[in-house]
Amino acid sequence: MSIIDKILIQLYFPNFESPSSSRFESLFLILRKTDGSKKNNISYKIFPERVIRGEDKRTSILIKNIPKNLKKREIRSMIENYANINFLGLTQDKKSKNLIVAYLNVINYKSIVPIYMGLRKHEFNYNNKIIVIELYYSKYQGKEELKKILKVRNK
Repeated sequence: MSIIDKILIQLYFPNFESPSSSRFESLFLILRKTDGSKKNNISYKIFPERVIRGEDKRTSILIKNIPKNLKKREIRSMIENYANINFLGLTQDKKSKNLIVAYLNVINYKSIVPIYMGLRKHEFNYNNKIIVIELYYSKYQGKEELKKILKVRNK
């Protein structure tokens, strides 16, 4: 069965092979099953509508594609334009020496929505290249767990 067949089946029969509640999420699940890449991992993707409904109460996210030349206080200021955070940790991006990844934790899970909406299309001009921020839920949740993992990575 081709991917087009799977999409058509999912659109016309939303309950076919789908445990999720909406057609849109069901489509992502089918695409994820056919594509083995990590970027399509739906469990780390931020869905603002789920947060608003109170279905997703995770508080820790990571922000990828931040230029290395930005200082921690500049990154914190950029994030706190949208919501208050109680933890911010930075680490080197595994794929690029010129980029860093920011791990942050918010006090209230509802703060994820303004951060996501404000930063999801934020661009940096770095070395004459346009870099777009990517936001995901962190695999590690909570301020203490983020502190532990960043200490291990920084050693």
